[in-house]
Amino acid sequence: MLDFSAFDFQFIVDPLFYFQLIGFISMAIGWWANSQKQDCKFIHGNMIASVLTAIHLGLLGSFLGMANQLVNVIRFRLCQSLKNDDQPKLPSWLSSPLFMSVCFSAVAMAQGFLWAEHWSEWCAVIAAVVMSFSLFFLAGSQLRLAMVASNGLNLMLSIYLMSWSGILYQVMTIAILALGLMREFSDYYNDQLNQNVNEHFKQNSALASCNAAQMALSKD
Repeated sequence: MLDFSAFDFQFIVDPLFYFQLIGFISMAIGWWANSQKQDCKFIHGNMIASVLTAIHLGLLGSFLGMANQLVNVIRFRLCQSLKNDDQPKLPSWLSSPLFMSVCFSAVAMAQGFLWAEHWSEWCAVIAAVVMSFSLFFLAGSQLRLAMVASNGLNLMLSIYLMSWSGILYQVMTIAILALGLMREFSDYYNDQLNQNVNEHFKQNSALASCNAAQMALSKD
């Protein structure tokens, strides 16, 4: 028989356990989002993860981290609206990618000047600036490459706050995105190689046909 009295369940009444649990739920959603090939699912999943991450970081004591993630939610939502033709059209001045990128970057910098107390929090600010431009100007592999850089910067804040879910999430997200990028690069390289081989084969076939024609003419 398993003796449950040997286990210490004090962690269940520790609020920190639930703070970390919210982070792990956000981590799972973020992993799902970052493994998606469709940009719409990628953006929507990261938007939900940002809401939970904002709660998680706020409970861990980083007001800057919480505010940064709440801005992420708005940024992901606007980006999703621009890329979804079914959504209501936004005013032209608001739907300008450059305008929104500059505005979100300015908000991130303002948050840094107001609340940043450690260099790792400035890493999160820089990550927000990177994503402010990436979400509106990049897509596909380029967007995921920017996410690798952003997660690497946010990893510094997670280490400083000792957010275990954040550390695990960012490390694994970087690995997932990096593997996906390497797979895309490998597929692209193989396609290029096959095209070169086919082109070389066609050239050789054309040359062989030409030589055969020349030989036939010389015999005549």
